[in-house]
Amino acid sequence: MSIDRDTGHLFGQDHEDPAADCSHVIEVAFETGVDSLFSYLAPDVLWPVELGQRVEVPFGKGNRRQTGFCVGIEALVKGESSTAVFGRGRPAKLKTITKVVDPEPLLDSHLLALARWISSYYVCPLGQVLAAMVPGAVKRSAGAKTEQYVFLAVREGDVLSQIKGSKQSKIVALLDHRQAFDEASALSLQDVRDQVGCTAIPVKQLAVRQVVRIIGRTRLAAPPLPVQEPMPVESDITLNEDQEKALAHIGGDLNSDRFGVTVLHGVTDSGKTEVYIRAIRKVLERGQGAIVLLPEIALTTQTLQRFSSRFDDLAVMHSALTAAQRNFQWRRIRSGQARVVVGARSAVFAPLPSLGLVVVDEEHDASYKQDTVPRYHARDVAIKRSQLAGAHCLLGSATPCLETLHNCQGKGHFSLVSLPKRVNNLPLPAMRLVDLRQDPVVRSGKYLISEPLARHLQTVLDRKEQAMLLLNRRGYSHFVFCPSCKHTLHCRNCDVTLTFHKSRTLRANRLATVVGRHIEGGYAVCHYCLAQTLVPTNCPLCGTRLALIGLGSQRLEEEIASRFSQARVARFDSDSMAPNDYNTVLRDFAQGRIDVLAGTQMLAKGLHFPNVTLVGIISADTSLYVPDFRANERTFQLICQVAGRAGRSEKQGTVFVQTFLPDQPAIRFALTNDFEGFVREEIQHRQACHLPPFWRLTLVTLRDPSYPKLEAAAQKWRERIDLTLVADNLCAKIRGPMPAAISRIQRYHRIQIVVQTPDSATMQRLFASLRAQEPIRPAVQAAIDVDPVHLL
Repeated sequence: MSIDRDTGHLFGQDHEDPAADCSHVIEVAFETGVDSLFSYLAPDVLWPVELGQRVEVPFGKGNRRQTGFCVGIEALVKGESSTAVFGRGRPAKLKTITKVVDPEPLLDSHLLALARWISSYYVCPLGQVLAAMVPGAVKRSAGAKTEQYVFLAVREGDVLSQIKGSKQSKIVALLDHRQAFDEASALSLQDVRDQVGCTAIPVKQLAVRQVVRIIGRTRLAAPPLPVQEPMPVESDITLNEDQEKALAHIGGDLNSDRFGVTVLHGVTDSGKTEVYIRAIRKVLERGQGAIVLLPEIALTTQTLQRFSSRFDDLAVMHSALTAAQRNFQWRRIRSGQARVVVGARSAVFAPLPSLGLVVVDEEHDASYKQDTVPRYHARDVAIKRSQLAGAHCLLGSATPCLETLHNCQGKGHFSLVSLPKRVNNLPLPAMRLVDLRQDPVVRSGKYLISEPLARHLQTVLDRKEQAMLLLNRRGYSHFVFCPSCKHTLHCRNCDVTLTFHKSRTLRANRLATVVGRHIEGGYAVCHYCLAQTLVPTNCPLCGTRLALIGLGSQRLEEEIASRFSQARVARFDSDSMAPNDYNTVLRDFAQGRIDVLAGTQMLAKGLHFPNVTLVGIISADTSLYVPDFRANERTFQLICQVAGRAGRSEKQGTVFVQTFLPDQPAIRFALTNDFEGFVREEIQHRQACHLPPFWRLTLVTLRDPSYPKLEAAAQKWRERIDLTLVADNLCAKIRGPMPAAISRIQRYHRIQIVVQTPDSATMQRLFASLRAQEPIRPAVQAAIDVDPVHLL
């Protein structure tokens, strides 16, 4: 019988004594939402089973086959009946595992320890953490092919003399001539067929007579990665004084052979990537490996181009790879063939045998936070993995997050190093404010681009230079509105307005339904449930012509094309391209085949184009309207990051910041590039409100199609939290239950509870106690987000 580690639920077993030939008991974690571990007997015929291997076991009353990870092993006391071990001491009959799935463990001891930490810290079942750490392509051996090989099993005797067929004789002669006498020297069956000129039938006939043996070998093909245009080898780069100091500091920590975290605070184009490369070289010289994390796939392309010219043993891990590519890259890393790994968030779990350095570029970026279970933050997981491996962690950013800066002041293993100047002493771009309240063209709604920005853009185009225009909102218009009766187009599944998107293909005739004719060449989309609907030309309630209010990157692209007809324009957002299109657009822009790149916040992340002399921020205050305590920080970071794309060569760069809120502190500090001033002001508000980095935050979001049921469950959650705080004598502030900022998504009502504690230990004790208690009834879906990056 299997036993539920936490609840003790038993499942029937018919064996009289399944432990008769079993010397070990293992703990298994399943890749499901069940927050328990299960004990199973391991038959001696299947032994050894190692930690990190997957096993197939019977589960539940129906004994259906389930695959799980082995996460614990204990020897069974000889002569005693099987007992529930692992410190529980309750006698019980256990079921036995039926199969060992993997020939070797998929996770080593460091990664297993990391998985346990993630499970505990982020309040997530261990099995789901393990499932996220190993790519699905690896677990199903994507791209692996089994080929048949043949060798001579009999080399003399009557059997050979009785072979009469010419094809069979040639096969035996070929194997004998090539000395294929065992598995190691076996020849490919296809090769034998080609040389003898036969089908597989004569070979199989020889195998039946046991003259030859046919074996299978699994071969992993090497699928090519997307073609990367190589960059010139940068062997003659000379570090400036600030870079030398930073590298010396990092090198000292690496040589100390102890865990540490270095925060590299460098302005945009200060040469942080070159410091990363030199630090990785030092790690490779020590015989260790390095992981480099990037926030976006688009960034991975440029970084790979640069890193591939400096490192031969490079591997890449991100979601744009095919399954076969992911499996092949993972296997290369695991075997030690690749010692430098570049990738997005999940690359933090790369199975490097000897880890010496983890680099987190643009460490402030919200993309490092996983929005599904397990809801980990890759930056914090990178720090923890470095600690477990005794490695060094390097966090780089032009605008470090406040939590990271706070750690530098209060934690001994954190240190801060600055790169205050651009490489070659290039000046920072000139910042120009455009007060949209005083711009009649934009206020009228006719254009998104103000007159000052339009004039400068024309000048840049005349000089054959390039520009980037940022508008951090997708689509064409985010508000379909009736000016007469005030009706707006809402999603029927979510409590949000629909965003209008123009279609690339126009219909021959406008469609008509019961609500009238619809706008040609477009549709409305919900960005939360992805539902689409046609947009009527006239209001279905009063018949007035509907208006498209608001702005989006699609509308910006259209305006540039119409106002600057000579410009070659491309849009850079998730709506306009598939993952494989990023390489093409960035390559064309780098080679001058695109003049203006218009897009969302993806433009702000570490891209380097020397011919870009103008950056325009179309609406700098967009994110300020989001009801979130990080809105100011996110606005400041976005302005500074995208501004840093301009003037990265001898050509002077200019940045236009358009806003309706010119006196807002985040915008004001960003215009003067006053990072310290922004931090001083923002940190006061955070401390006064008991917000991160001073207090820890966890967001509990409950959802259910039935609002009465959800409301009752939310109240039970609050009562359970309050009782636990009193019972364990814990200090915390609890806000809610209250409706979420978006109160309904995909027809699920949403209620939130915000938990604030003065430190991480208190938060962990609270949720460990809640986790150990009986499930809350009525049961609704609950998402626990520790250290959330937003409160939506």
